[in-house]
Amino acid sequence: MLIEPRPLDDPDVQDLIGEVQLEYVRRYGGPDDTELAPHEFEPPRGVFLLAVADGVPAGIGGWRAPEHSHRGVRDDDAEIKRMYVRASMRRRGVAARVLGALERTATDAGRRRMILETGSEQPEAIALYAKAGYLPMTERFGLYAESPTAMYYCKELPPIRLATDDDLPVLQEIERAAGKPFAEIGMEFVADDDPPSVEELRAHRDAGRCWAWFDEHGRAVAYLVADIVDDGVHIEQVSVHPDHARRGIGRELIDHVAGWARDAGFGSLSLTTYRDVPWNGPYYARLGFHTVADDALSPVLTRIRAEERKHGLDRWPRTVMRRGLKT
Repeated sequence: MLIEPRPLDDPDVQDLIGEVQLEYVRRYGGPDDTELAPHEFEPPRGVFLLAVADGVPAGIGGWRAPEHSHRGVRDDDAEIKRMYVRASMRRRGVAARVLGALERTATDAGRRRMILETGSEQPEAIALYAKAGYLPMTERFGLYAESPTAMYYCKELPPIRLATDDDLPVLQEIERAAGKPFAEIGMEFVADDDPPSVEELRAHRDAGRCWAWFDEHGRAVAYLVADIVDDGVHIEQVSVHPDHARRGIGRELIDHVAGWARDAGFGSLSLTTYRDVPWNGPYYARLGFHTVADDALSPVLTRIRAEERKHGLDRWPRTVMRRGLKT
């Protein structure tokens, strides 16, 4: 399954919107008259997604920045619209995948809460949202705010977003701070190693592969950068400031990127790490990564390991680890 952005007026999207409107007619006696405009679903203030399974358009969903005039709507909200899975593609996890992708793309855009309106005659949708952690809202908004069948839900999003230029020097500070624990176990070379340059971080940012986690003051306290290697996504660096360690931030960043990679059709995550350092090899093993033998490495991963040896990183046992992704 692939999940990719499409314009609202894309033919495959419009076909599925036509189907969901027929579903509304069947359940409510008429279509959803909410007006949607293509520009509302253009980044960074929105996105519309199409799920394709086995080459067949299977489901859709979009989010947009809602109108601030609505009571109870926040500036950082993302409003879900037109979630739908084609009847022949149901019971295959498509809806959950589309919903997860909507949450991820909204998070990347700096949105902090998903909001939505559904109807009492859509028990499948209500069950999906409840299972995904959505809670009922008392606020009502939109065209059907006065309708007795309209139901409203919301879900807070994690404080992750794609890094900006202003974040890049802060990411370097995080890297320096994250290196200090290595000195405490005699790995001063690692602790003293320079962080990625601003130019290197910017290259990842420009490619859409540099994510940061922010504290309650909006300052980055952890980050992850990734690259495309072979048929997978390679995590080049994931670092958490020691003041924010042991809170599950690294795990959430990795899971966030795993969702991005899976939606794009990649089959695995990989990384290189120190085999015996507790917050390296053993930590990644708990997150589902497995050691890859040297003789099983691809040419690209073999080259990455050669560069690490050249840089002196193999003073301590180092290895490649991989985690498979169900696509």
